[in-house]
Amino acid sequence: MDDTLIISSSPHVSANNSTRKIMLDVIIAMIPAIIAATVIFGYLVLVNCVVCAAACYGFEMLYEVLFNKKRAKDCSANDFSSIVTGIMLALNLPTYVSIWGWNIKSNDAVVFSFDMILVCLLGSLFAIWIVKMLFGGIGKNFANPALAARIFLFLAFATAFKAVFATDTWGQNVTTGATWLMTDRLAPITKSDLIDMLLGTRGSVAVGETSMIALALGYIYLCVRKVIDWRLPAIVIVSTTLFCLVFDGLIENKLTGTALLYNMLAHVMSGGMVFGAIFMVTDYTTCPNTFWGKFIYAIGVGLITALIRIYGSYPEGVSFAILIMNIVTPLLDKYIVPRPFGYVKPKKKSPEAKKAEVK
Repeated sequence: MDDTLIISSSPHVSANNSTRKIMLDVIIAMIPAIIAATVIFGYLVLVNCVVCAAACYGFEMLYEVLFNKKRAKDCSANDFSSIVTGIMLALNLPTYVSIWGWNIKSNDAVVFSFDMILVCLLGSLFAIWIVKMLFGGIGKNFANPALAARIFLFLAFATAFKAVFATDTWGQNVTTGATWLMTDRLAPITKSDLIDMLLGTRGSVAVGETSMIALALGYIYLCVRKVIDWRLPAIVIVSTTLFCLVFDGLIENKLTGTALLYNMLAHVMSGGMVFGAIFMVTDYTTCPNTFWGKFIYAIGVGLITALIRIYGSYPEGVSFAILIMNIVTPLLDKYIVPRPFGYVKPKKKSPEAKKAEVK
């Protein structure tokens, strides 16, 4: 017989997915947030996105060529994960900063920020070389590179990162101020405030976090494409909302009725909770492998976020909450082991059967 019996290990079913396709889907999902941020805050958003994406791609390519001795066409940068990191980093930054005074202004409006370009390059280098490549590249980093770079930049240039608000002149951001989480958390919240948060015109330090409508479109796209598990962002958002409702609304401020509801909704739509839940918590590498591990992971993000926001000295706690739970992920994977494929839980033996075995 010419027929040959071939034995191979599982799995025997493969999906038509690749890292590049998944990264392209994530880029597409971020397009609504990019468009919304550009319309609201100006063309400098696009400049930052291009600079961060190109820098992350170039730094990863350079690392692979210099240290891993790879040819350009074989570098991991070609899977577009570095571009995703760059865009995500840019959306987590303001439109401009004033640190060294290298900004071009017109009528007191910043039309180009060399300071921001340098910050983007520094953040991109930190994200790719320090957080990603030194740990082995994609799939081996202990934390989300864009998230870690955001925290690094915010800690390094804390006084320079100010909330930017939309202006009447498209592309020229001339006003800065404090967000609701920074100074207005104790002030009464109106329907107008909630509408501004929904649309994204409230103002934020991170331009990509503002428009809830744009982020919802990205979330729906990723769920339809089955790139992410829809339950994970939902658990993060719901848990953060409930913890903030209890700690801030009930315990600290003793709110009731409409005031309590508005306070809860403001926590949902302020800061980076929604952006982080959709694009950072769902990172394959830094997220637990099992559902119950992901459940604990998401609840932990919500709890730590609420504690930092309400009892800590830092107004926004999402980034630190995700980073802390990134570190906890290996422990969750160690103690919450997935059930083997085909496993059938054995039936409990009757007392008679146990006695028979003893005999």
